[in-house]
Amino acid sequence: MSDSTTRRKLELNAPLLGSGFLLLWVGGVLWLCGAAVAAFAVGKAAKKWIDELDESPSEIARKRMHQFKVAASAGSKAWRDQSL
Repeated sequence: MSDSTTRRKLELNAPLLGSGFLLLWVGGVLWLCGAAVAAFAVGKAAKKWIDELDESPSEIARKRMHQFKVAASAGSKAWRDQSL
């Protein structure tokens, strides 16, 4: 490319660009509002589901942890007894 040729400047349509940014901003705000409403609905459904359980999630976790410890202990005992 020679120095004698001149490049054209990038010409932006400012009102159109501004309208595009405005629509992006409005869309982002609407998306955030929709995400908040959806998260609230999921949270409310999860709370209702937890309230209807026979046992609390912490009680279930406590029982599962006890089962895990018993199984791990039995497995390690069987492994030690096998090597004798």
